[in-house]
Parts: sequence; structure tokens; C-alpha cells
Amino acid sequence: MTLDPDRIAYRPYWWDIDEPLRQDNHDPLPKASDVVIVGGGYTGMAAALVFARAGKSVIVIEKSTPGYGASTRNGGINSASIRPSHGELEQSWGRQFADDLYREASAARIDLAEFCETEGIDAMFKLSGWFKGAMSAKHYDYLAKEADLLQSRLGIPCHMVSQADQHGEIVSDRFYGGMVEDDVGGFHASKFFAGFLRLITEAGVKVYEKTAVDDIKDHATSGKLVVTDKGSIHADIVVVATNGYTGGSEHRFSRFLRQRTVPVRSSIIVTENLGRERVKALMPALRMYGNTAKLTTYFRPTPDGQRILLGARGAEHNPTLKTVHFLRNRLISILPQLADVQIDYCWTGYVAFNRQLIPRIFSHNGVHYSAAYAGSGTVWARWCGKKLAEQVLGQTNAPSVLTAAAPPALPFYNGNPWFLPMVYSWYGLQDRLNEWRHG
Repeated sequence: MTLDPDRIAYRPYWWDIDEPLRQDNHDPLPKASDVVIVGGGYTGMAAALVFARAGKSVIVIEKSTPGYGASTRNGGINSASIRPSHGELEQSWGRQFADDLYREASAARIDLAEFCETEGIDAMFKLSGWFKGAMSAKHYDYLAKEADLLQSRLGIPCHMVSQADQHGEIVSDRFYGGMVEDDVGGFHASKFFAGFLRLITEAGVKVYEKTAVDDIKDHATSGKLVVTDKGSIHADIVVVATNGYTGGSEHRFSRFLRQRTVPVRSSIIVTENLGRERVKALMPALRMYGNTAKLTTYFRPTPDGQRILLGARGAEHNPTLKTVHFLRNRLISILPQLADVQIDYCWTGYVAFNRQLIPRIFSHNGVHYSAAYAGSGTVWARWCGKKLAEQVLGQTNAPSVLTAAAPPALPFYNGNPWFLPMVYSWYGLQDRLNEWRHG
């Protein structure tokens, strides 16, 4: 079926809500604040809420508008996925670290659900479970071992679904069975953000949008001086929470972080309204979905159950009809029944990775950082922002296992991921070889 280019909106589907995504703040930037947070996404808001409720004056500085980055451009899948397998983590970091990280991922997922309920955030959150489709018979065997370990040793609820039974999860023959993690859910990204913005506003946090930070310097007496294009502000505590939107060499303050994080584009489409019956006929379990490919694809029903969202790693900075065709072909390869479907939305955003492929909370030169959620920031960003603030305030006796020294810098890298096309090509070749050898 030929796509109708005139119906495609090149902006996030999530933005079409009646709730405010911006704070009505017209105050001038103050000269001082107990806490200054750079970055107005999930991480920054989570840290801001903890600091504000502890009685601190808190300023959030955002270069664009709050949530403009990954916080309202994600797929709304709450997986807290960990890129390295448990076995890979155990080999590199030891069994205890691997166990602790997987347990913390589960705790973070549960905490997100409790946060929405306790704080009254109507984010259309649903604990749906997550089906990860195996891209080969070998991958199915790998998932079966992982599921046994997670269930028996760590108590994380999950189970395997055979290829013969997978139509009960998704009516597709693309996979060789898969694994379901039962404690994964999904939400409406912008409704969650809007609820979060309401909370920090009620707590007294001031958000200054369209304000660019240039540098963070030592103050003459104590703390830091945050230099922006609208003036400088003195702070006792500074948090950098820019993640995949850290920017380039035009911002001096970001040099340390951008040498350690790689922004990776992710592109998403949303179909036309299919109706609940058709969506459920294709996705009977109405779960979140992914696969075991190196170049992974993630997809899900929208929270109202009437459309299907699909995302994958993308190469284009701004989405075009070429992006739509690429993602639609991915969708049809999984669900060929949708060959007649039009696309209503397409957009791109950035996620961030580090060399360790593990989210990290760290400090350097008196500045606190949380970054590199590896595409799973809907859970990790809020969790890490919260844990960072609690640790700075001394509110917890159990620091996050993600708290460590700063991840190593990438050699010959200063924020421009020139090497990603080669990485995509290599991963794509590995995916093709996997299916050819083990399918």
C-alpha cells in the first residue's frame, strides 16, 4: 500500500494531550539557589523533587523546553532493560554485582508503578509484561537459561513462550518463541511527564526554559557558579542531567560528560487508528514487545489500545518519508497483516550509551551526574535521579549499585559519534548471520 505523506505528523504522538508540559514561570533567574539542576527531563525532575521535599531551594535549567528530549520522545516501555546479559555482567564485574544490578532493575520497575499510584500521576500505566522475541533458535535457548536464572535465583517473575504458543502473545511468525518478563509495564510518556511537572511545581521547584548553560565554575567562596546565557547563579549542589542531549563543544560545561556518553538516535512511528479489536487480534496479550536482535526493534499498543507504536535505531537527525518507510517495513516484517496500514506519526530522539553499557551515577569536580540509560530511561532516568539526590543528601543507607567512578572516556571522541554507521553495519551483519546460522 502506498503511504499518504500528507497525513504524517513529524512530531511525537505523545504531545497530543490537554495537560500542560511547560511551567508558567516568568521570574528572572535568581542569583543563588541551594540546588541547580541542568536538564529538565525525567532525571532532573526526579532529583529536583527529592531536593525540594528536603527543604532545598531548587532551580532546573533547560536549554529547550521541559521534556523536549527523550522524556516525551520515548516509546513508553518501562523495561529498565540491561544491555549486558547476566552472564556477561558476571564475567566482567562478578556475580554479586550482576545479581544486585538485576535486582535493582526489578526494584526500579516496581518503584515506578508505586510512584504513579502514590503521587496520583495518571500516566495510563499498565503492568502488561514484556515479550522479548527470539531471533533464532539459539537465542531462544539463551533466553531460556536467562529466564531460569532470573526466576530461580533472583525471584524476578518471567517465563518462556514456545514458538508453537507465541501467537497467544503476538500473531507473528517472525520469532522463534520468546521470554516474558511479567514485572514490565508501559505508560503514556507525556502524561507521565505532565504529572511529574505538576509535582515539582507544587514542591516549589522553578524551571527556567530556553536557558543555555555555558560553564560550571568553582565559586569564589563555596559551591559552584553556573554560567548561563541569562546570567550566573551560585549553587551549593549542581546536578547535570542532560543524558543524550548534552550537546557539543559550544557548551564548555559538558565536555566531561560528552566524552563519556554517546548520543544514539532512535526513530518511532505510530500507525493510524486501527481500533481496539484489530490491535488485540494482532497482539492478544497487549504487552510491550521487543526482540533479541543487535539492532533491536521495540513495539507496543498505544495506551488507548487503538494504534501500534514501533521504534528502532535511526540514522536521520530529522525524520523524513524515508524514515517512515524504513520503520513501516520493520513493522510489516513482524506483522505482515499491517501491509495496508497508514502511518500518522513519526519522530526521532536521542538515547545515550557509555562504554560499559550500564547506567551510571557519579561525581566529578564537585558536580553530580546521572546518564547513559542505554535506551531504557523511562525507568532508569527517574530512578537514578532520585537515588542521586538521596545519596547527596545522605538519606539512604543503600546507595544504588549504579553509583561508581565516572565511566571511562572514549578515545578520540568529543561528542560526535562519527563511528555509529560502522557499528550499525556490524550489528546488522551479526543479525543476518545469526538468523542464517541458527534460525
